[in-house]
Amino acid sequence: MTLVEHLTELRRRLIFSLLTLLVATLVLWAWSGDILSWLARPVGGLVFLAPTEAFLTRLKIAFFAGLFLALPVLLYQAWAFTACAMGTDMRRIVLLILPLSYLLFMAGAALCLFVVVPAAMRFLLGLGTENVRPMMAAGSYAEFVGMLAAAFGAVFQIPLVLVFLNRAGVVSRSSLRERRPY
Repeated sequence: MTLVEHLTELRRRLIFSLLTLLVATLVLWAWSGDILSWLARPVGGLVFLAPTEAFLTRLKIAFFAGLFLALPVLLYQAWAFTACAMGTDMRRIVLLILPLSYLLFMAGAALCLFVVVPAAMRFLLGLGTENVRPMMAAGSYAEFVGMLAAAFGAVFQIPLVLVFLNRAGVVSRSSLRERRPY
């Protein structure tokens, strides 16, 4: 392909990816209030401190939920654009790693949302006193939960990173085994 053909292909895939993300966000907007209510259960309730905070919080939730929903399509578009530059062996590895990476990310986010956030909120809200009562702002809480879920999803990528580093010769199984206690 010529440079112009590559750029045209890239533009086509980016537009398709953005449209997919937009559609997923719009679809999940209908449930963003329910998702926010579900996320608020560990804290008992949320408040909004600015006139637009409730709207923007629901928009953020719809966007990030849409991103999680559209992620397989986005990853496929990125892979399809770069696949022509890869060798057969590399394509096979990427086709194996991408679904596994998505599943690991979702497992980390699920662990965070279903186990860690409720336990953390019980602990953190328990630090309040009679004179210091918690009042959670919807935007701050949604951002906290979103960042924590993304961090857990990223940490669940470590096994894949270690496999990649092992195949690249950067680390070995024996060196990892020796350092396991640390």
